[in-house]
Amino acid sequence: MKKLVIIIGMLAILCVSCLSGCLDEKSKFIGTWQNQDGSTSITFDSNNKAIISGSGPLGIISLTGSYVYSLANQKITFSSGNTGITLNYSFPESNQMILSNDQGASLVLIKK
Repeated sequence: MKKLVIIIGMLAILCVSCLSGCLDEKSKFIGTWQNQDGSTSITFDSNNKAIISGSGPLGIISLTGSYVYSLANQKITFSSGNTGITLNYSFPESNQMILSNDQGASLVLIKK
């Protein structure tokens, strides 16, 4: 019985540790991000919703409006109905995010 309690306790700690890592990554996105000239803005909330205004990510895709976002493997997916796009992301600094596609185009956003 004692071994069972220890095993359950260890599993609980492991689960909490894994989930806290996911929450920390998501929390980096929350807030409003803009490119340097302010022509593109993305506001992320904690309910996995993003509002994109301006020319859209990377300037090559017309992606404006309200979207659901999801995170997995250093990629962010914006989706709404049948429309969606997946981009790579990174945080080189705490207030800077880079979105990029697999063709090499990228967009630098600053947290406001």
